[in-house]
Amino acid sequence: MKRSTPAFIGILFSAVCFSSTYAQPARKPPVLQPSGAQPGQQDPQPAAATQPAEVDPNSVIRVSTSLITVPAIVMDRNGRYVANLRRDDFRIFDNGVEQELTYFASVEKSFTVALMLDVSGSTQSQLAQIRAAANTFVGRLRNNDRLMAITFDGRINVLTEPATVAEIRRGKLLIPTVTDGTVLYDAVDFVCKRMAQIPGRKAIVLMSDGVAQNGRTTMKQTLADIAEQDVLFYSVQYNTLPQLPERLSRIQNEKARNKVRERLLKGYAVSEPYLRSLAEKTGGRFYRADDLREVGPAFEAITSELGVQYSLGYYPKTEGAAGAERAIKVKVRFPNLVVRARDSYTTAPAIARQ
Repeated sequence: MKRSTPAFIGILFSAVCFSSTYAQPARKPPVLQPSGAQPGQQDPQPAAATQPAEVDPNSVIRVSTSLITVPAIVMDRNGRYVANLRRDDFRIFDNGVEQELTYFASVEKSFTVALMLDVSGSTQSQLAQIRAAANTFVGRLRNNDRLMAITFDGRINVLTEPATVAEIRRGKLLIPTVTDGTVLYDAVDFVCKRMAQIPGRKAIVLMSDGVAQNGRTTMKQTLADIAEQDVLFYSVQYNTLPQLPERLSRIQNEKARNKVRERLLKGYAVSEPYLRSLAEKTGGRFYRADDLREVGPAFEAITSELGVQYSLGYYPKTEGAAGAERAIKVKVRFPNLVVRARDSYTTAPAIARQ
């Protein structure tokens, strides 16, 4: 459903300021609906487990297996969202073993989204388009959705802590002075940790060219950590490679210029695979946006998906080795429907005490 663009567009993310911030009975197939489907019902939380028997105080006690939560989106073969499925319509498998679905939340719930904007040096020629694209995205959110916005360059700047869109629309967010560097991996790590503390439906939308220049966190580490998250990741990549020659021309020393060129070209080579992996590991989507003025359809698709998301949860029947990757497969009982959900997770180390 297309939402009208509110009047605040154009004041959010305003020009750069120069202050420093930081076997069920058969039933009829589901009705196919757009993102404006009527709200579904949330199943109650699973009942508390039976109290365990007493144990010897000197024995090892291990924390019980955590609930695995899986965001899922269901569409028909024509790409229309399916908005009225019930708990019994889903089947979920962990390493090939079918699990008991102990938690289920249906569609049309508000969600929290973290919007990450890369405003590093490589993006400066597109900054006006980045601001406009950010406004377009925020303009498609609902008043009761929550937004956390950050920018990153050589450091991470929190523009707003999670707040309702209605609250944010009463003010404006200012992009601080740009600093050298692109701490992309640090920013992804930072936002993932913050979002892990937020309950309910959530997603991360990252707008970046995907090239990291410095920082303490590695690409490999972020990809490993994202496998443990219950957050959908949407990455929108814009192309800054055409601006590389002009940027390099500012470096007078030829040896230094060649060194920077080599390093950046390596970064561009892994940029798209990295941004794709973030999306694919979490059940989100990857978008290319060579022209940021045309990202409206991508943002409309993202907000529509978030509005018709299912949340599934289960306790694994078997424990895996600490740090092992386990496969997840989600199916629905109706033919010709497509489920998009995360396909794996990593088991956390067991916690023990003497």
